[in-house]
Amino acid sequence: MMYHALQAREAAGRPIRVAVIGAGTFGTQIISQICRMTGIRAAVVGELDPERGRNALRLGGIDVEAIRECSSDGEINDAIRADTPALTSSIDALVASDIDVVIEATGNVEAGTLHAHKAIEANKHVVMVTVEADVVIGHVLKKKADAAGVMYSMAFGDEPAVAYELWDWARTLGFRVVAAGKGTRFLPAFRKYNPDDVAEKYGFTGDDYNAQMFGSFLDGTKHCIEMTALSNATGLVPDVRGLHFASVDLRDLPNVLCSQEKGGILSREGVVEAISSIDENENEVERNLRGGLFAVIEAPSQYCIESLASYGMIIGAHIGERSRYTLIYRPYHLIGHEMPLSVVRMMVTGLGSGTAMTKTSDVVTHAKKPLAAGDILDGEGGFASYGLIERTTVAAAENLVPIGLSAGAELLADIAEDEAITFDKIKIPDSFLYDLWLEGK
Repeated sequence: MMYHALQAREAAGRPIRVAVIGAGTFGTQIISQICRMTGIRAAVVGELDPERGRNALRLGGIDVEAIRECSSDGEINDAIRADTPALTSSIDALVASDIDVVIEATGNVEAGTLHAHKAIEANKHVVMVTVEADVVIGHVLKKKADAAGVMYSMAFGDEPAVAYELWDWARTLGFRVVAAGKGTRFLPAFRKYNPDDVAEKYGFTGDDYNAQMFGSFLDGTKHCIEMTALSNATGLVPDVRGLHFASVDLRDLPNVLCSQEKGGILSREGVVEAISSIDENENEVERNLRGGLFAVIEAPSQYCIESLASYGMIIGAHIGERSRYTLIYRPYHLIGHEMPLSVVRMMVTGLGSGTAMTKTSDVVTHAKKPLAAGDILDGEGGFASYGLIERTTVAAAENLVPIGLSAGAELLADIAEDEAITFDKIKIPDSFLYDLWLEGK
């Protein structure tokens, strides 16, 4: 349906006009992919570094000589009418132009929040790639989008939205979701890693990478951020602060991610979770799900259980012999290259790829090392702290600081290693992000 709808738009001369803010790794994947599609255009690239924007379009097959650098919405609209890409550093011009959807892909919490808010105020649909912002104020932006009559969505291709699709599939069909989440290469022992460890641990050479961004994956903060986005889209909760990260073969997953009464590790069911592709000695689990997404589901009847089990591996699902729960999974996610599906789905069906329907979970800040009063925190993936998913009710009761608000904050007291950082021990700098977070409390 989406393919034929795009063909019809192309034939009618009404392609979907998309603006992408940020031409980093994820943004470049999105831009280059859209350029290869029919019925949709990467009409505007918002980028402070024009060369990065031009390179992203070039990778999509665009003649760089045809790209127009624009500083006003009028100039952008002229480029749109000429069916040639526009490049701008002005977010105000970008959101005021004749585009349909804004994709926020800067990866910067403060900038991402401001850009999405401006787009919604300009009555543009928003796809939020910057999940770091979504877990702080996504629920606020969703309400503002609803009030404006536009859509606010997570980004398909990124793990939270792909896992959400499995959850949505299961719930729509009447299955109960016991656990849903992602597979990754992580152990809790990695939480003290910092940007200086990135090159060695990932095997990078040179310096053409964002060490702090990769540091967030390395220390587990990013995994908690992604599962917080899934939690807020589904209402599923974390079972424990920071997730279990069990090292488990996917064939045994339904017997592990189930209640302790059924022989599993969960103190409750209906959770978000992450599993590790390596054991405690960093050896690869034989059938791991690194890079994949999963849902452990309970069939609605004994007949359904027996019917599914009768197919064995033919249907590509695993049924736990002990729990009798079923594992469904997607063994991959294709990041920015499949993200344009969120845009097409929005414009063709009026549906997004999951959104912050609730404020179920937060990512709270813990010290990586002993910190002293007067220290300035450097945010996720840095040297000072790591983030752990926690239920919002607990985070509020314990006065815990979301890691998305921590960058640039000054400590007012000494903090012990691994101690959770609370609002009474920190001075949060004034920002638009902080104001919007306060609005959503």
